[in-house]
Amino acid sequence: MEWLTNAVAWLKLNWTDIIAIWTSVIGVAEIIVKWLDSKKGTAILGKVRAAGVWLISILTKFGFEKPKVK
Repeated sequence: MEWLTNAVAWLKLNWTDIIAIWTSVIGVAEIIVKWLDSKKGTAILGKVRAAGVWLISILTKFGFEKPKVK
């Protein structure tokens, strides 16, 4: 069970870098899909984007986002 605690600690520490890499990958993928103009590629990109949104929504429930400054 220690590996899970270590994994969560690592994710919390590197959360912003993971999001930056994820958005970069999605951005490059969108450029490639628009350039190739493929319906299959567009569908796959939509599923990948939806999976990313789902994952981010799950992780924010566990406290991975920084507290909002008021």
